[in-house]
Amino acid sequence: MDDTRRAILRWLTGVMEARNWSAGGWARLAGVTATNLTRFLRDPVAGSVPSADTLARLARVAGSEPRFLDDHAYAPVSRVPVLTLAQAHVFLDLGRKAGEAFLTGTLKDGSASVAMDGRTSRRAFALRILSKSLDAAGVLPRDCVVLEPLDVLTPQAGDVVVSVGEGTICGYRFFPPHLMPVSTDPDRHPTAIDRAHVAGVAVHVVRTLRM
Repeated sequence: MDDTRRAILRWLTGVMEARNWSAGGWARLAGVTATNLTRFLRDPVAGSVPSADTLARLARVAGSEPRFLDDHAYAPVSRVPVLTLAQAHVFLDLGRKAGEAFLTGTLKDGSASVAMDGRTSRRAFALRILSKSLDAAGVLPRDCVVLEPLDVLTPQAGDVVVSVGEGTICGYRFFPPHLMPVSTDPDRHPTAIDRAHVAGVAVHVVRTLRM
């Protein structure tokens, strides 16, 4: 088996095992024909390799892609959806499995996403900061912050967390019992944790330098 086939097989079987997906179920989510997968999986040495379009559709749903380069030289890459404020409220109200399906659906629909080196959970997502609540700490309005929800990562004192309110997305430092702004805006004040809707713990910040 050549290296290309081996990389595709390793990715397909790895995703199906991690997500507990069948080939048919994954194909339905991606909007492709299941036989494109099953023929290759039955005979990865001589079977037809899925087309580039099929692999792309599968990758959008899975949030990852085949690794054709040496895994020791390049870290694995996954994609995390960037949610709107309305989508964030919907996601946070869903249970674990429904939430994962919701995030998968946003990737499938072609919503904005960010590429992550290394691993994130299946519940990781990103939000775009809309306020100056943490600008003095280097997290600026329009920065895209990748989050792990609280049921995946428990915040520790000093962590950056992001809250979602009515019409705004704010970053804070987590210092129980308060969320502390680090801001150039004198109107920003500490917020009691039990009065805030904390979406998750920030693990990565992405900044666009030119729109």
